[in-house]
Amino acid sequence: MLDVSSRQREIVDFCSSNEQFIDKESISLLENEEHWKDILSKINDPIISSTKVKEQLLLHSSKLGNLRQEVAVVKGTRSTLAKESSSDFRVMKEYEASSDGAGEGKIGDFLAYFRDKYNFLHSLLSHRVGFNPKTFDKLKSMGQYSEVDVIGMVVKKWVSKNGNRTIELDSPEGRCIAIVSKEDVATNRDCEKVLLDDVIGLKGKKFSDEVLIVKSFLWPDLMQRSAKTAERDLSVALISDVHVGSRLFLEKEFSKFLSWLSGGAQSESERGRVGKIKYLVIAGDNVDGVGIYPDQYDELEIKDIYKQYEKFSSLISQIPEHIEIFICPGQHDAVRRADPQPAIPKEYVKEMQGLGNVHMVGSPSWVEIEGLKTLIYHGASFHDMIAATNHLSYKEPHKAMVELLKRRDISTGFGISQPYVPQKHDFMVIREEPDFYFGGDVHIKGYMQYRGCLVANAGCWQDRTDFQIKEGHMPTPGIAIDINLRTRKLTENNFMGGE
Repeated sequence: MLDVSSRQREIVDFCSSNEQFIDKESISLLENEEHWKDILSKINDPIISSTKVKEQLLLHSSKLGNLRQEVAVVKGTRSTLAKESSSDFRVMKEYEASSDGAGEGKIGDFLAYFRDKYNFLHSLLSHRVGFNPKTFDKLKSMGQYSEVDVIGMVVKKWVSKNGNRTIELDSPEGRCIAIVSKEDVATNRDCEKVLLDDVIGLKGKKFSDEVLIVKSFLWPDLMQRSAKTAERDLSVALISDVHVGSRLFLEKEFSKFLSWLSGGAQSESERGRVGKIKYLVIAGDNVDGVGIYPDQYDELEIKDIYKQYEKFSSLISQIPEHIEIFICPGQHDAVRRADPQPAIPKEYVKEMQGLGNVHMVGSPSWVEIEGLKTLIYHGASFHDMIAATNHLSYKEPHKAMVELLKRRDISTGFGISQPYVPQKHDFMVIREEPDFYFGGDVHIKGYMQYRGCLVANAGCWQDRTDFQIKEGHMPTPGIAIDINLRTRKLTENNFMGGE
């Protein structure tokens, strides 16, 4: 092995023989690079700059590519299990809204939307063991205080003059009033979790032809089941809320993540674990957007939406091509704010059109990965879910996600805060039982297992904003997670603070 000074002299002599001049920084970049001659042979300029050298280091899979350039990515040459394995996934387009699938805003569109939601969730509830629902019109033929099960959609909630919680329910057969006695502590606790537009089951007693006394609530929910695993020893990684274009975008930390993903992990054991990552989910807010909130323009590093996506595309293109990437939109992306959101239009991500491993999906969307069904939703409805209940907080976003799973519906109250587009087919209901449910939006990580589903909310790649400081909101930035599909083991990977 040559010492450093000998290698430096060789580099200078090589450039001189080609009638080229090389600067000191370029020499420093190349002196420990085994394939330095191959790299220099690719540069035809009379003056070899460090910029050109860094570009070639990336192309030549250098292990030194990110030492002196924050956005450079290390390309590992070590063979990986993921690289040697074929892809096994299916984007489940049948559960994804398209950009041209919205209704015209007529009454019929709203009726079709709510009817589709009601019919699906009613079918789940009606098959619950020990639950025999009657239609509202059958109440008249039943005696007072008869035990009765019903299903309805919540239209209204209030507290009566007597202090009893009261719910108005709607169904195709009519409406009824359900009353929860203020003395029934357990049922009142469940009643607090009931939201407008929820389709729920009730067990109770008839009080009058249109009034019930509630004893318990039932939600469509997931079935109790064991966690399903994949056969192959591969992994999926999850990130969200990159916010490229913002002055607060953590580009240095994100570049560390890209280098790590490309084989630049520090230890052999970690490189082995990273080498199993075959799939990557990016759960929305990929760019910061323009005009998303008042005075945002002054907070942008990149003030053009197309250039934001150009920058985002340049970063994503550095991810190894054997990793399948699924990218869904968020409220900051160049799609409609209303749910369900279609995939990001091709015109904004032209630079990624030739990348066969990048897949633009909607929010929500479903992808079957290694036989495991994965629900991906950025998470706009989390805000309404958290605001509507006392037992949830932004500190634990995974608990809000579980509440949505219980409802088998990721929309929360039509027209409250988050807008929804009425379509004949409701893409917000959870028609399958997911093995994974991935989200983002609130910039805080959180994970838990629920009835065979691994729920994971990603953090962000944006520093704390003034609004978050005022609200006391503490993000968890610079963290990527990876989940082994065979063992379902989840690992946090922190790229903040030099870790």
